[in-house]
Amino acid sequence: MMENKYINTPMNYTGSKFKLLEQILPEFDYTKPYFVDLFTGGGSVYTNVLDKFEKVVSNDIISDLVGIHKGLLEGDDIINEVKELCPEKGDKEGFLKLRESYNTSKTPVKLWALMLCCQNNLMRFNQKFIFNQTYGDRRFNDSTQKKVTEYTNHIRKYSNVIQYTSKNFKDIVIPNNKFMVYIDPPYGAIKNEDGSIGKKAISEAGYNCYFSYKDDLELYNYVKNVDKTGSSFVLSGVLSHNGLTCWILDKLIQDGFKYKILDYDYNKVSRVGKKETIEIIIKNF
Repeated sequence: MMENKYINTPMNYTGSKFKLLEQILPEFDYTKPYFVDLFTGGGSVYTNVLDKFEKVVSNDIISDLVGIHKGLLEGDDIINEVKELCPEKGDKEGFLKLRESYNTSKTPVKLWALMLCCQNNLMRFNQKFIFNQTYGDRRFNDSTQKKVTEYTNHIRKYSNVIQYTSKNFKDIVIPNNKFMVYIDPPYGAIKNEDGSIGKKAISEAGYNCYFSYKDDLELYNYVKNVDKTGSSFVLSGVLSHNGLTCWILDKLIQDGFKYKILDYDYNKVSRVGKKETIEIIIKNF
C-alpha cells in the first residue's frame, strides 16, 4: 500500500500516527457504529476513518488544538486569518510577539500560526502550559496550502459525522458496547523496578504537561472499563525506550490483552544517537 492513500492533516504534530496508519487502521473494529479518537492530537487517525462509522468523536484536552480542527471543518475563515497572522519569513521579532500574544490571550488561530512558524512546526508547552517552542523561520506556504486543501475537501464531506470535544479523557463516557475507541495518549510513565508507576515519562513531548504520571492509573482504569462495556479499544504507544518500560502498556499485556509490535525505525528520525524503541498496539478483540 502507498502512504499517500491516506489524508494527511495540515498540523505537524509530535507523535503523529500518519506514517503508521497502514499498520494501525486495519486493526480497528469496524463492526461498531461509533468511533472515539480519545487523544486526537494532529488528527491523522480520525480523519482517515470518517467513512467507516456513523459518528466519529474527536477529543483532545488542548481546546485550541480542537478549535483548529473545528475551524477547518466549518469554513475558510481560520485559513485566511492564519495567513494574515503568520509573520513573514525572517521576522523573528514578529514571531516572539505572536507567541507572547498567544500566551496572554489564547485562540486557535494564534496557536496554528505559531505551529506553522516555529521550529519543526511542532507545538510545545512548558509545565505552566506556556507555549515555548522556538522560532523556526517558517510560515504558511504552498505545501501547507496543498495539505489544507486536501484535508478540508475530505473532512467537509463528513460534517454530519464528526463531533469535536475538548475534555479530559476521563469525561468521555463509553456507555455501552457500540464504540470503537482509539487511545493514543501522551507518553506514559515508566515502570519502576518494583512494578509501580514511575514519576518520569518514558519519553518527552511538547504536550506531556497535560498528562502526569498519575493519569496513567486513571487511563488504565478507563481502558478496563471500556473493555467491561463490551466496546472495543485499540491503544498505541511506546512499550520500551532506551531500556525503560512503559507502565500502562506493560500492565495491560500482563492482563492478557492482545498486542502487536509496529514496524517503525525511530533511528531514521532521531537526532540523538541510536535509540532502542519498541512501539506497539494493544487491543481487546
